[in-house]
Amino acid sequence: MEQAAILDHQFRVAAYAITWAIQLGYLAWLGLKWRAQKRAAARGPRG
Repeated sequence: MEQAAILDHQFRVAAYAITWAIQLGYLAWLGLKWRAQKRAAARGPRG
């Protein structure tokens, strides 16, 4: 494998890893927001 191909592959792997990390982080954030909303709804109506 030539040097340019190896570097291209490393950048592609890094891009995929960053993309997955962002997506999983967003999914975790949504889960936390959903859990907080469920807790608030269980406490009763606002005001």
